[in-house]
Amino acid sequence: MSRRIATVVAIAAAAALALAGCSGSGGGTSGSGEKITFDKDTKAKISFSWWGNDDRAARFEKAIAGFNKEYPNVEVVRNFNAWGDYWTARNTEAAGHSLPDVVMMDAGYLGEYSSKGLLLDLTPYRDNLLPLKGVTNNVLGSGTVDGKLQSVPLGTNAWSMMYNKDVLDKLGIAYPTADMTWDELDAFIKKVDAAGASSDPKIYGAEDYTGGFPNFIYHLMQKKNPVFTKDGQPAFTKKDVTSYLDSASGLRKAGEFYPIDRSISLSPSGGFLAGETAIWFNFSTTVLQAMTDAGTQNIGMVTPPLDDGKKSHILAPKPSMLLSVSANSKQPQAAAAFVNYLVTSPDVAKIFGTSLGTPATQAGRDAVDQQPADTVNLDYLDSIKKQLTASYPILPAGYGTVEAKWSDLHQQLQYGQITTKQFADEFFSEMSMALGS
Repeated sequence: MSRRIATVVAIAAAAALALAGCSGSGGGTSGSGEKITFDKDTKAKISFSWWGNDDRAARFEKAIAGFNKEYPNVEVVRNFNAWGDYWTARNTEAAGHSLPDVVMMDAGYLGEYSSKGLLLDLTPYRDNLLPLKGVTNNVLGSGTVDGKLQSVPLGTNAWSMMYNKDVLDKLGIAYPTADMTWDELDAFIKKVDAAGASSDPKIYGAEDYTGGFPNFIYHLMQKKNPVFTKDGQPAFTKKDVTSYLDSASGLRKAGEFYPIDRSISLSPSGGFLAGETAIWFNFSTTVLQAMTDAGTQNIGMVTPPLDDGKKSHILAPKPSMLLSVSANSKQPQAAAAFVNYLVTSPDVAKIFGTSLGTPATQAGRDAVDQQPADTVNLDYLDSIKKQLTASYPILPAGYGTVEAKWSDLHQQLQYGQITTKQFADEFFSEMSMALGS
């Protein structure tokens, strides 16, 4: 999805959800402390909506058929849309408190839907209908808002640094390592630039790694700093922004990064997918896109660099997509059982592979019929499991606009049109409007 579309969708979401008042907590909670149950022979009808294409729909048909083997009398009414149409429909439903029983949720919308009281707190269902066996607490933390489990990650991924083995082999340069520091990465980039200068087109080490907001989130996490406050405001300062941007000023001013003109001309692909840079920062499941667009399966993946003096990373599993039960659901027990099945069933993981993100349980990951991209992704996640110690930050309402603004300002920075101080000033001004501060 392009930055412009993301911004339009985010603005539309804010407008529609502003019409939605707080709804009730829905059924299914027990004030007596008794376990919430749902007999497998009970008749029920629940609705389920997701975004995606016909292929995803066909896979969900198989997954629902598996669910109905366990719950034969639960009818699941299906509906799906393309990404933009999906949120237009959900926002209209949200305004009328008529969301589907089970809603595929995105991390960028979770904070907004939660703040409007549109999602059911699933915590009371954990004792019985929603045990989520095998899903770790830090994974569940990415769907927990103000202590309430309001969304369950269906798949996850983690921030990574990918590298093109073909490019580096051609230039005779050793691959980057998991214990590399930022200073060592800068030296690596210069080395690739020098070795690739005679190539046509020229090969660079990397695009400016401060260009995307997710890498700034990673930067803050390494310092154990929060990203957003509980009320959806920035927990970082203008100085945090300028010092981060200034950390790459040497390479930027020396022209060591991939040229911004070339990057824009290739948008939305960029230098790595064109085979013109050696490394790429992105979430781990995008390795399939890397292999497809770069035309090679020889893509490696390691952790992003360490801060000087640090021996381990602070990483978080980011939900690729989540599942929520709407607060207006009249069948919350059946909906909770359905969510538990989709998230934890190895059969579902086998059906989808990693197309919904990396399965949230080890049993699910073991069930994946691995293709080359799956193997690289799963091996990477296995290698960092001891460093996945945090939950990915809850992203506030308006986050899509904030992330797009960072990218737009960074283009201006690379062209020399603004300073890092002006970047920070304009960025905070945008956040003030987008986040309602």
